[in-house]
Amino acid sequence: MEMRTTKRQEGTAKEKGKQGGVAGLLEILDGAGLLADASEGIAGIVPESFTTNSKDAKAGTFFICKGYTFKKAYLEMAVRQGAVLYMAETDYGVSLPRILVSDIRKAASLAARWFYGNPGEELFVTGITGTKGKTTAAYILKSILDTKRPGKTALFSTMEVFTGKESRVSHLTTPEPAELQSYFREAVENGCDHVVMEVSSQAMKLSRVYGERFPVGIFLNVDEDHIGGKEHATLEEYVNCKIAFLAQCDTVIVNRETRFFDQVMAGCAGKRVLLYGHDASCDGMLRNIVSDASGSRFELRYEGQWYAFRTSLVGRFNVENLTAAILAAFVMGMDAGTIQEGIRSVHIPGRMMLMEYDGIHIVVDYAHNYLSFLNVYQAVKETFSPKHIHSVFGSQGERSPVRRRDVGVLAEKYADYVYLTADDPGYESVTDICEEIKRHITKPCRIIPDREEAVWTALSAAEPGDVVILAGKGAEVTQRVRDGFVPYISDVKAAQQWIVGQKEGR
Repeated sequence: MEMRTTKRQEGTAKEKGKQGGVAGLLEILDGAGLLADASEGIAGIVPESFTTNSKDAKAGTFFICKGYTFKKAYLEMAVRQGAVLYMAETDYGVSLPRILVSDIRKAASLAARWFYGNPGEELFVTGITGTKGKTTAAYILKSILDTKRPGKTALFSTMEVFTGKESRVSHLTTPEPAELQSYFREAVENGCDHVVMEVSSQAMKLSRVYGERFPVGIFLNVDEDHIGGKEHATLEEYVNCKIAFLAQCDTVIVNRETRFFDQVMAGCAGKRVLLYGHDASCDGMLRNIVSDASGSRFELRYEGQWYAFRTSLVGRFNVENLTAAILAAFVMGMDAGTIQEGIRSVHIPGRMMLMEYDGIHIVVDYAHNYLSFLNVYQAVKETFSPKHIHSVFGSQGERSPVRRRDVGVLAEKYADYVYLTADDPGYESVTDICEEIKRHITKPCRIIPDREEAVWTALSAAEPGDVVILAGKGAEVTQRVRDGFVPYISDVKAAQQWIVGQKEGR
């Protein structure tokens, strides 16, 4: 597959996406079987803005009525602020032209694509899904692409949204349709022709990428997580949402050792599939993996030839993430030398970031579920052979109780000292979340709700030869509290400040 170049078009998003007015959107919705009804005489309406947030509505806005907690009052606010059209599943009886659809989430994705002129079609978009490793694989692939073509690849990840010139803090793994399409358009206008993006199971469940095509899709793994509350009702639903992504891909790169492998492969029917793993039958076969504090080394066979790779990333599990990204780069036509250079020194914010002070090793990682915690613990034991492991973590509010059980069970098995603290508590009590985790721990365990204090306490208790794991927040600089975000120094900065304090004798 050749690396696709951008088909740049002239003009604004309005000129690209809305020529002829709403008539084009009505045709798209009807073709998708989503159009239920529409007000008479609306075909020529040309909206000036597009939003699902009534606070952002203004003169000329096309307002989308969606969300778990949507209220008619939001639409009425949009009307007062100048909206010219709304789309919903229900006729709300307001004095505004409307489009009625059978599935507002799918329709919203198609409408956003239409409004911004289908910018995803002007980009080579690689989508990455998996219970763990999405962000790491995304940064690796971007690093490879940047080696040969700097400034041409955008990144939409859990950590940030980078559109070629501007980086924003991300609060969703996969943005909602209005934001996603605006980011695609911005990336095109900034001169990008590639996008590497994470695709979450929630994004599939809520149709955030409905209608998009992915020339390359990566399926890293799937395991029990994100079940309950506002996430997925069952494990079956979660797995099916992950697999549903594959239908939107042309070429799929799959971990041969993932759980539910047969189901995953069934979801790849009609696709070009490349498998990676340790089995000789894999298109990308791994061997001779060595990982230590200096990084990792391994060999990979692709199309009958063996290649040697070296990287700054530690942990055998990261070799799998590297392999997935390497295969994607090969599929795009990248040469081995460029790939080797691209992975040599990869920086991934908050993922297995290592620091050291006076014989104490500090590991900062975004680990927040069973698989990611297991990988971190095993990598720490393999890399450092620590005297003791001090583990600082919490669990997000309004998430699966299974996750809290799992992180507690793993801490009981691998850690010597545990410090439970805040990790995006949302509407829940930090103490209540920590108490729930603590039920599964008999090792020395303290609950310290203030996260920065918990980090400093763990570091101060460590001795030479110990490893302190700061898990869950990585390099994030906010905490989700209730329905907003409050500043947090980040685990990285908290550890760095502790080291500075030790050096200054504080």
